[in-house]
Amino acid sequence: MASAGGKAMEVVTVALGGGANHVGSHLWNLVMAEAEVEGSSGGAGGKGRGSQDFGVLLRERKGGERQPRVACFDLSGTVSTSYGSRSAKEEGVAETWSSDRVHNSLPDDSGDGSSQEPLKWDEYMYWGQQGSWRSELITCFPGTWIGVNAFDCYGDGIDLFSREDVRDTAFDKIRHLVEDCDYLQGFQILADDLSGFGHICSEVLLYVKDEVTDSRPLAVVGLRDAFAQNYAVQSNRSDAKRAALDCINRAWATCKISEASDIHVVLDQCWKPAPLYDASALGACLVDSLTLGCRLRGAQNVGSLRDIAMHLNPRGRRCALTSCAFGLRRPFGGGPKLELRSASSLCPTSCLHGQGAHSEYYVLRGVEKGGEGASGNEVVRTVEEARDWLISRWEDGDEAAEPARKVGLCPRMFVPDPRPLPLPFNFPTEGLFPGDPPPSVSSVVQFGTSDVAGRELAGLCRDFKRTCVKPGSPSVSSMLEAWELGREDCEEMAETLEMLRDEVSAGAHDDYSSEGEEQD
Repeated sequence: MASAGGKAMEVVTVALGGGANHVGSHLWNLVMAEAEVEGSSGGAGGKGRGSQDFGVLLRERKGGERQPRVACFDLSGTVSTSYGSRSAKEEGVAETWSSDRVHNSLPDDSGDGSSQEPLKWDEYMYWGQQGSWRSELITCFPGTWIGVNAFDCYGDGIDLFSREDVRDTAFDKIRHLVEDCDYLQGFQILADDLSGFGHICSEVLLYVKDEVTDSRPLAVVGLRDAFAQNYAVQSNRSDAKRAALDCINRAWATCKISEASDIHVVLDQCWKPAPLYDASALGACLVDSLTLGCRLRGAQNVGSLRDIAMHLNPRGRRCALTSCAFGLRRPFGGGPKLELRSASSLCPTSCLHGQGAHSEYYVLRGVEKGGEGASGNEVVRTVEEARDWLISRWEDGDEAAEPARKVGLCPRMFVPDPRPLPLPFNFPTEGLFPGDPPPSVSSVVQFGTSDVAGRELAGLCRDFKRTCVKPGSPSVSSMLEAWELGREDCEEMAETLEMLRDEVSAGAHDDYSSEGEEQD
């Protein structure tokens, strides 16, 4: 249920890195837009008869002001401006959020050559008339990093988070949010997990498990490529060293984050080459869907974040690696059918080989039951209708549903919400919907686990061994030594990757043999 004893079951959000804060900013805009559509009946504290409990993600301040239950972290000079932007470099030191309200901020590039004007961060962070960013939500780690240094690998995070004052500040922020909860449901952590923030994310996971709670679920959304901030400013690295860094980052993220979290959703491929502003807006739609099932009221509620985590990782498998796919369209009347495919190399629907997917979680919003000409009342409202819609789309070969040879025999969880997703005024719709943007869109989001992940982990383990266990480059060896990562550590990490790969593959076969045929 979404409440315990009449109190909201809160989810604490932590945003680590520039991409995470971009996604988080759009996320809160989406949540506030949903709250405005429902009016005051939903309430920030979960009161009233609204269809969604906004007290899960938002808390109510004095005077009725809504504020996200979030702690934001980034490097100085990257929070309030696009990292490495020309205006920031010209000024030398970028402005940061240090006042009660954000104002006089540097512009962020909000498009890729379109006619849309670049938005100021004040507009970007718009949360309705009641909301505002406050300094208590935002922590800038020391140092100005524009054109000075890179933060694009785990070693940078190790160096930064080895400082006791930095660690204590971060942990105090998180503990403060937890103490403000009536009934903590769990955590969702947004992180640029292949940068130095990947190490910080792993440290936050360990802190929560050791010092806060070891029984609440931890959901991590790993932002990569188009969804992540580009912290690389060193252009003199060789291709070999760059490849070694990428391999180490991916291996560390898998070993330290996937193993320690209950859900690790990877977002790494956008629907088209897009600037961070556009990609992060679509990423926010995915993150919004992840917790929607435990925010809805009544029969549509699927339980808690723990129930979602257990569905995606049955039998307590240790590797929580999850992929995601997203489709959206203008509701009721045609319009473009666009697909955001994230982590497509892991995505069950885009890479069905052998047994394919072994657990899926679908969120459908404002999806029409019929085809062209369907009225506004003919939308999917029940789990049974959602299941029928999915199977019919696969059989019909609808491109918007990512057709496959067959519907995999795997356990599925459905969250049907008849309301479409309302779009905030500053959502970058111009590239999606030429002409007048719609006030809302229907969407289908799929979270899934697959035995394809086993092959991904096998390749990662092979590359990591070749690069680090038997390094042939002196520069790689010196780099690992600087991070205090020796040969024994590398061998242990390679063994962990192999173990995770074996568990994923074994889990896929077990799920098929016991539960798959009962579901379909």
